[in-house]
Amino acid sequence: MEVAPPNPDAARHVHFNNAGDSPSPPRVTDAVVAHLELEARVGGYRAAELASTEVDGVYASAARLIGAGRDDGDGSGKRDAREEVALVESATVGWTRAFYSALETKEREVLARTGRREAGAGAGDERELAILASEAEYAANLVAAVKFARDRDRGGSRVRWRVLPIPSAVVGTEGGERASTGAVDLDAFRSILGGTYADPSGGRILDPASVAMVCITHIPTNSGVVNPVNEIGEMIEEFNLRAAPRSRLPSIFYLVDACQSVGQIPVDVRAMKCHALAATGRKYLRGPRGTGFLYVRRRVADGLEPSHVDHAAAPVTRTVAERSPSSSTRGGLGYRPGAARFEFWEASVANRLGLGAAMDAALEFGIDAIGARCATLGGRLRERLREVEGARVHHDGSSACGIVSFVVDGLDAATVKERMQEGVREEVPDGAERPPCCYHLSVVPATSTPLDSGRTGLGERPLLRASLSYFNTEDEIESFCRALAMVQKKLLIRDT
Repeated sequence: MEVAPPNPDAARHVHFNNAGDSPSPPRVTDAVVAHLELEARVGGYRAAELASTEVDGVYASAARLIGAGRDDGDGSGKRDAREEVALVESATVGWTRAFYSALETKEREVLARTGRREAGAGAGDERELAILASEAEYAANLVAAVKFARDRDRGGSRVRWRVLPIPSAVVGTEGGERASTGAVDLDAFRSILGGTYADPSGGRILDPASVAMVCITHIPTNSGVVNPVNEIGEMIEEFNLRAAPRSRLPSIFYLVDACQSVGQIPVDVRAMKCHALAATGRKYLRGPRGTGFLYVRRRVADGLEPSHVDHAAAPVTRTVAERSPSSSTRGGLGYRPGAARFEFWEASVANRLGLGAAMDAALEFGIDAIGARCATLGGRLRERLREVEGARVHHDGSSACGIVSFVVDGLDAATVKERMQEGVREEVPDGAERPPCCYHLSVVPATSTPLDSGRTGLGERPLLRASLSYFNTEDEIESFCRALAMVQKKLLIRDT
């Protein structure tokens, strides 16, 4: 499959940026355009009514894609997809809604349980809680966590929040040094939950009862590492069963960022045992921009008070006679059941239908087949890059999917990307004229994964990222590496 260039007569285009903006198959654009045309004929409200059954199918496809909606074995039976899936505008929107809602609910629960609300307690009565994040965590997630902790400190909360990294595993190198793999160290995480882990920032043992949330990015933006999310979930579930066996809200809330994994590799929220998971439509799912979904386990969702709501998430069920709405409705606010409480009323129905078409396409092709194909292509590109002089793959030994990030010694990543994207004309031995080929890849700033970049010695150096999907080919990999070598040679000559 070849991605159609803007001007097919002028150049060929190879899309190696599927971790950023994977091109949609025709059925996706057809679904979006068809609904927009329907809106043009009958108006948005009537078009939404006519498409309601199709929209229901979008929820069902999302649930099927990640294994949601199945029986938990807790006696509650099989669930409707809408009970565990909320459609949102992006993975970040879904992630932040789950993040803030879970932590604010946790804080209220802790304060109510200890009897320490806003006043009446001395500084020595503060309770300390921790948010743990993988070293490969995306910058947007870390920013949210740090801001949450800082705002609580400034606001005089009786709970003191800290944000702590979960160490990545390290391995020995040929030079006898120790290098980070970029993946969570399961032994270190086990010691955290076992109460034997010394906090590097303070040297004291981290109390596992203080851990309120664990945030894990399944596949990071800056490498092909696949974090062991299932094993982490098993440990968290065992801890929660010991700590709070009858509680609706878990002692440790497990939040997974799956924006680079959903659509690229098999994802099963039941095997993962996560409480919430966020995904986007525009990356490996090949859906429209401005789409995504949030999974929240039903039993957990019903115990969460969403941090932001409108009248769709919290339906108004009666009128208010008094002048002050708060005086009549205080204590009577009710939320929609399950994940629906994390949705807002306004949404693009056309984009949602496009997301559904993208998920259906992935399911029909087969997620297992997609995962195997992406892993094979990613492995092949890593092999070929080792043959390109000066190219070094980031987390080479621990990468296992279609994302390949690398640097080229002596060259600026942005300049390489620009030259590759402008088009490279290969030199053909027989002298035949061949149109240039434009290679679409991305630059990953070191600050997009600040903990991993600092741990691995990248410093402020950005990475080039090529992310391959199942429609890419081995021939494209070969031509990409030849073009990269040509660009490298020309740039080095220019700079000497």
